[in-house]
Amino acid sequence: TQRDRVRYQYMVPSFLLHPDWKGLMEQNHIQVEQRENLKAPLSEEEVQKLQTALQGYRSTEESRKLLQAALRKYEGTKFYHNYTRGLAPGQAQAQRYIQSFDVQKPVVMEDVEWIPTQVLGQSFLLHQIRKMISVAVDVARKAAPLEVMDKALSKKETMNINVAPAQGLFLEMSLFGGYNRRKSSNKELSDLDWNAEGPANDRWKAFRNVVRRHIVQEEIDQGNFVQYMYTQEFIYDCQKMYNMEEHETETEKNEASAAVSASDIKQ
Repeated sequence: TQRDRVRYQYMVPSFLLHPDWKGLMEQNHIQVEQRENLKAPLSEEEVQKLQTALQGYRSTEESRKLLQAALRKYEGTKFYHNYTRGLAPGQAQAQRYIQSFDVQKPVVMEDVEWIPTQVLGQSFLLHQIRKMISVAVDVARKAAPLEVMDKALSKKETMNINVAPAQGLFLEMSLFGGYNRRKSSNKELSDLDWNAEGPANDRWKAFRNVVRRHIVQEEIDQGNFVQYMYTQEFIYDCQKMYNMEEHETETEKNEASAAVSASDIKQ
């Protein structure tokens, strides 16, 4: 292939940013307990209850800013062994370049608010984008500190990261900048550019809208994101998954050391 960059979109339902999933369960009389089916722990009735309760939820400016701050952490050349399978810390294959990762204006479809996110890069690993979204959403809903992302992207650290539903992800556009530059001397050949206004751009917008509607309908029918959030919040141990206990211990040590140093200065 002659494409040099690729752009994916991930549709995030705003209710993923809900700050109190435990309270939500209590309000809807859903028991928080170990379930037999870890992939789809909630019954159809429980999913429908939560879908109804979450339908009117809207993201806040603060949560969207936190989401954007988290996604910005991915920009540049980073190590993604924690965001895929089968790669060890420091392996060259785990290194990937992300040009941009942006939060777009929320859209409301079928009375549910969705936040489109758009990532532009050269190439991606298996599950990479879905895991990137998973961590960023946890930061945006304040289930994890922004600093945990530095650890997840560290060349040496290992971390168990859950994967967000496949349903929200789709290939939005392939970009052929290198090809367009190489053939610029041949005026008979048109640029491969779907961003330029014209029939190709119109077809791309129509395609994007069709995919978005499919994502929304699939959530109505299956509740994959609702199931994911129950799994993320109540089956996985967030503190353990992100090694946050260790992170907090190091923070406490640093704060104690700083306090001792300040005391020495005063004396």
